[in-house]
Amino acid sequence: MENNKSSLYDELPLELLAGFYYEINKNIEKGILSGAMYHEIRLMEQTALKRGISLEYLHDTGSRIIEDEKLLRGTTMQQ
Repeated sequence: MENNKSSLYDELPLELLAGFYYEINKNIEKGILSGAMYHEIRLMEQTALKRGISLEYLHDTGSRIIEDEKLLRGTTMQQ
């Protein structure tokens, strides 16, 4: 059953959507966020699928963006 309702995630740029998707999944796995966040994950997945983006691509893109951000912050903090 397809849900055509719009969510906040439909408005986000890919980079932000992917970053949220990756971080929320990672924090659920670590037990930092509750399983209730699965609802948010599903909304992000629906948005990605509407855009024709695979979940693997969304995860990989999010991972790369988060790692790049960590490197950038590390470099900035060392200066």
